[in-house]
Amino acid sequence: MGNASNVDKGGFPIFVTAFLTESQHEQREQFILVNSTKPLPKGLIHELLPGTDAILSRALEQKRIPSGLLHQLNQTPASPFYQAIKTPTAPDGYIQDNSVLRMLSNSLQDGALYRVSLASTDDAKAKVMYDCICEFWQCVVRAFPEAWNLPPRKSRLSHGVGITSLGYIMDAAYDRHRRNGKPLSEVFEECVDTVRPHCAWTSGFWEFGGGVSRKWNEVQNTPKDCQLVANHLLLTLRQKWH
Repeated sequence: MGNASNVDKGGFPIFVTAFLTESQHEQREQFILVNSTKPLPKGLIHELLPGTDAILSRALEQKRIPSGLLHQLNQTPASPFYQAIKTPTAPDGYIQDNSVLRMLSNSLQDGALYRVSLASTDDAKAKVMYDCICEFWQCVVRAFPEAWNLPPRKSRLSHGVGITSLGYIMDAAYDRHRRNGKPLSEVFEECVDTVRPHCAWTSGFWEFGGGVSRKWNEVQNTPKDCQLVANHLLLTLRQKWH
């Protein structure tokens, strides 16, 4: 269907379906429910999720918490992700929202964010998860300041590969913290420092071992490549620990 503004005919009838609500909160809920099955950008739906408590499909419910964390990370000045995440309403960001959502969802399933939430009261869950994410990714920013500020075509750190693989490092580091009792900030710093020499975010080659080598920008945002880089960095940590 074409754009109605291009119709060169006066009095052309256009049918509109609308509904009235008593609050923006209810409007937001109705928009999500009506449009979740339509071919609208998923990012737009995800941005609205934190502001509603409507009963949604299971798939959308699973996105509610990571979407809320993403919004907070992107809108809080002290966050390492501040205004860096590209969403439908924040198009100037350079890190794709789907990459961050994937990282957060993975961690919420059985990683650091899952562990943190179990040890917190319901009222404190959102804050402790947010603090955990910020603490780890601040270490990443300090370790790779130049790579962090480059767009994905110039840096695999801001690319889906970097965001996803380092999310697994965050999870492994948190598990290490639980086991040895060291302060979380110290463990995060140690783990990022350990993997830093083995990263090729903006130049050089990824040396995966066994004769497998890939140019820095040949790793792609696919499940296979994301797991390849994650396993490479996790192996580096395990060798350090043992």
